[in-house]
Amino acid sequence: MGIEPIRVATINDEVYDRLRRWITAGTVAPGTKISIRALADAYEVSTMPVREALRRLEADGLVVFHRRSVTVTLLSEDQVDQVFQIRLRLEHLAAEWAIEHVTDDDIADLGAILAKMDNPSIDVEEWRQLNQDFHLRFYDCARSPHLLELIRNVWDKVEPYMAIYASSVDDFREAHRQHLQILHLIETRNLSALLIETSEHLTYTARAVVSAIQSRSIPG
Repeated sequence: MGIEPIRVATINDEVYDRLRRWITAGTVAPGTKISIRALADAYEVSTMPVREALRRLEADGLVVFHRRSVTVTLLSEDQVDQVFQIRLRLEHLAAEWAIEHVTDDDIADLGAILAKMDNPSIDVEEWRQLNQDFHLRFYDCARSPHLLELIRNVWDKVEPYMAIYASSVDDFREAHRQHLQILHLIETRNLSALLIETSEHLTYTARAVVSAIQSRSIPG
C-alpha cells in the first residue's frame, strides 16, 4: 500500500490523514481487520498516534473498534442505499443553492473535469477522484461551507464502495452520459430537470455499487 516512514512534527494528524485516505480510496476493503502494531511499525511511529487516529476515524464512522480488533466499517446493502438517500437530500439542497450562483467560469471548470474523465484509458483511481471533483465543484457554488462539509462526510462513508464499483465496470460511458446531461442542465439553469437527473444519477450509482458489492462477495 506504499507506506512511507513519517518524520513530521504533527505525527498524529499525519497518521490520521494517511489512514483516512487509505480507507476512503478503497485501498483496504470494508470489513478488513487493521493491525495497530503493523501500522505503527510501517509508519515508524509508536502505537499511540495510530490508536488515536483510529479513534478519530471511528468518530467519522470509517472504522469499528471491537474487543480485540479494529476493522474498516462494513456497510450492508441497505445501509449503502441509506447513505445514497442522505446524499440525495443534501445534494438536492446544494443544487438549489448552487444554481443561483453558478457562473460561466464555474461551468467551464466543470466541463474541463468531464473532458479529463472522457478518456478510455483513464485510471480507475483518477476517474473516481475526478468524479468527486465534478460534483463537489458544482456544490461549492452553493457558497455554504457547512453544507459542503456535510456532503463530504457522507461521501467519505460510501467512497470505499465507489472504489469497488469503479474497479468492477467495463467502462464509464453511462456515467459520463449522465454527467454531460447534468452539466447541460446546470448550464441552462434548469433546476427542476437537474433535480430529477440528480435523483436518477444517484439511483443508478447506488444500484451499480450494490451490484459491485454482490459480485465481490463482500458480506452485507
